[in-house]
This record gives sequence, C-alpha cells and structure tokens, in this order.
Amino acid sequence: MNKKKWYTGAVVVFSGGVLTLSAFLVPGIVNSEVIAGNGSAVQTNVQPVAAGNAIPVLKVEAPAPVSTVSEDLIKDMSDAEIRRIYDSLNKPGLEPTISGRDMTEAEMKRRLVLEDEYVYDGLRPEQPLPLKRGQAELYLDIETNTLTFPERKLTDEELLQLTDWSYRQIYMYARLHVKAPSLAQDVSQTEAKLLAAESVRKLFDADVSKLMTTVTLREMQMDMQPSWLVSYTPYRSLTLQAQGKEYWQYIVIIDARTGDVLDTTAVNLASKRTPIDTAAAARIEEDASWIHKATQIVMNKQGDKRAIVKADLTDTEVNNKRGIVAVKLLLEDGSHYTAELRYPDQTLRCLIYEP
Repeated sequence: MNKKKWYTGAVVVFSGGVLTLSAFLVPGIVNSEVIAGNGSAVQTNVQPVAAGNAIPVLKVEAPAPVSTVSEDLIKDMSDAEIRRIYDSLNKPGLEPTISGRDMTEAEMKRRLVLEDEYVYDGLRPEQPLPLKRGQAELYLDIETNTLTFPERKLTDEELLQLTDWSYRQIYMYARLHVKAPSLAQDVSQTEAKLLAAESVRKLFDADVSKLMTTVTLREMQMDMQPSWLVSYTPYRSLTLQAQGKEYWQYIVIIDARTGDVLDTTAVNLASKRTPIDTAAAARIEEDASWIHKATQIVMNKQGDKRAIVKADLTDTEVNNKRGIVAVKLLLEDGSHYTAELRYPDQTLRCLIYEP
C-alpha cells in the first residue's frame, strides 16, 4: 500500500496541491468579509500566494455571483456530527494518508472547474464522500484516516464528493476553532478598502472595482499589531486556472491603527520565475537601473515626498533564487520601503513599507 499524507491539521491538502483551503473561495466559513464588486456581501478566508511578471490586465466578471456554500453546510451539518467526525480524524498519532495513486493533472483541472461550479452555481454531489471502507471505490476510512482512490479515472461525481468534503473539513475546523476577531482598530473597514484600492491603482494602474474583495482583520505575526488584509481576485478564478488562462490578484496589508499601507502585492499564478545565476547577479550589482526603477516607483507612483537618503539591494542570496531583485530605500525619517522587482523585466511585484 502506498501511503502519502493527504492533509495537514484539519484542512484538506491533496498531493500536488489539489484540495487546499481555497484562498478566496470559502464563503461563510470563517470570520472575514467579502465585498463583491456590486456591493453584495458573502464570507471567506484569505491566504496570499506569490509572484507575477507583467503589467496587470484584469479579467473580471459581472454581475458578481453569490455563493450558498455556507448556508448549505449550516443546514446539513449538526454540531454533534461535526464533533464526531472531527474527533475521529484527529486522534493522537493518526496520520492522514492517501492509499494508491495521486490525482492526474487532467483530474486536477476538472476539479478546479467543478469547484467553481460548486461555489458559484450550487452544484453538489448526489451523495457525500463515503466515510467507511467498502462503501465505494473512492472513500475515506475515518477509522484509519486514509483516503483511497480507484485506479480508474475519477468521475465528475467523485471529484464533486472530494470538493464537498474539503469544504466540510474547513467548515468543521472553523466551527470548532475560529472565533471572530476582537482587535482594536482606528481605521475602519471602509477606510481600509478605499486605501487598498487606491494603492493598487497607483502602483499597478489597475481598477479592482469588479473583482471579489476580501477584507480580513488580523494580527501581524511579528508585533501582534492589528492589520487589515484586503485581497482582490476574479470570480471563477479556478476555472481560469484550469483553462491555463492568465489572471491577476492583489493583496494589500494596512496598519489598522495608523492607516499606513504596509504591503501591496500583485499575484499571477501563471507567471514563470527566472532564477538569477551568479553571472546575472554580478551584472545586476553593477546596474544602477534597478535602484533607479525602485526610486521612481516610490517617488512617482507611491508619491512619497520624503528624501531618500540611501538605496541598495537587499537579501540577494534568497531573492536570486526567487527571480526577484529587492531594493531597500531608506527615507530621511528612518522609515524605509522595499521594492521587489521581477527579473529580468523590472516590473513591480510588491512594495513593502516599514515606518
């Protein structure tokens, strides 16, 4: 029997990244708000992802679709059932595993499209994923926490069962563990959304008004200061991903006490990184255009009028592997920016600010 881990903790993650906590597509499951382009609200969780490589051209969809995932799970899963399944899957020493083969690339792509239909169109499996051995060819044995795949190609019904189960897992985890944040903030959610949209417009010349907007209040990991995390992504982005179509997402972090925009990042999952080899790194060290580009971004796009007193490349060893040239710019009052530029075209990936 070939056994592989199939999820970590209470969140489903299949080999190859198939069933993960979908960063922008988990309506109503955890305590953060999603504001659609037309002003309608649903709920979601946020998980940033990395890297893009060109001036963004947004693909948007109107009108904004509305999901019923949270309402359906609330009606379908009792607290007693949640506790029973959760306890079974989280016994001490019980490792989650996959028995048999991995999912194929074609199955992964089909599942992405079906997940968008699950979220936005209300498509549901005819039967839930079996949780006992012998009930079907595809099943999860909750006694051993082992997911078994058939050797044949998975049907759409089976892929929907896996998708449905992943959302049930997330829902169970949220019901048992996630609490609404009670963090103090001086900057309101409305103000944070305005600041975030303006930052994306300034730095990337992008209009985010028709994208799905996710707003989350959280604590910064290092200093535990409250911050707003605002994310923008196209609707049905999983379908775009499965079809190999390029699209852009944006992530903005704002200090909830001061309103400072701490990080604005452009994300493109289809981008190809070009690692920087030793010879290229030596050329970059001698090429003043990288520092000039970063300086122009801070002065002209960001519009910061404070004098820049020092500018140099930073974290080159790590960033060379990422295909990123990071320029740190120290301001006259001790604050600084870090502009991450993609190699070799010098387009902006993110601008980070530390007051």
